Amino acid sequence: MLMRNFLSKFRQLSEEEITYFESLGITRKEKAKTLIFNADKPFSKLFFIHSGIIRAYRLIDGEDYSYYFFTNNEFAVDFQSFLTEADSPLYFETLTETEYTEFSKKDILSLYDKYPIFERLGRVMAEQAYLSAAERLKQHQTDDLKTRYLKLISRNPTLFQAIPQHYIASYLGVKPQSLSRIRAEIAGKLY
Repeated sequence: MLMRNFLSKFRQLSEEEITYFESLGITRKEKAKTLIFNADKPFSKLFFIHSGIIRAYRLIDGEDYSYYFFTNNEFAVDFQSFLTEADSPLYFETLTETEYTEFSKKDILSLYDKYPIFERLGRVMAEQAYLSAAERLKQHQTDDLKTRYLKLISRNPTLFQAIPQHYIASYLGVKPQSLSRIRAEIAGKLY
């Protein structure tokens, strides 16, 4: 139902188009800490999250770096790999029990042929992903840690309570101790 609500925001979509799109997906429910995509191959899936959290991360020299947290009512995808068919450096795992609908790239491309309006929707989603990445880079270069942390948790404060702090620290590009100091400062404690 969340996906239907999400799609209904796009007034141009007919009931027939939405129903057809929904029919292409496979709904899955996974336990926390389930790997749903392995790196080093092209990202050929698109996940719509009904409930839960999916984390995209990289492994570099054995170190785990959080790249993005996808939450309710969002599509989770490595757009660069999805569009270029290059191998993705990212792993995708559920952080909480997660219900999502999975679409194959093959089905998405046939959807574009059958209903070209979805190609426009895909372009809008890719543009939003690009803008989000550009904003994250800008914040990392110009905002201090406290500001970056507050912006991150403002997306959905309750959900981010479920994410281990070392993942959030990794996403923000700092050590967990630095994040702990900022959280204590925000909570009004002194170090």
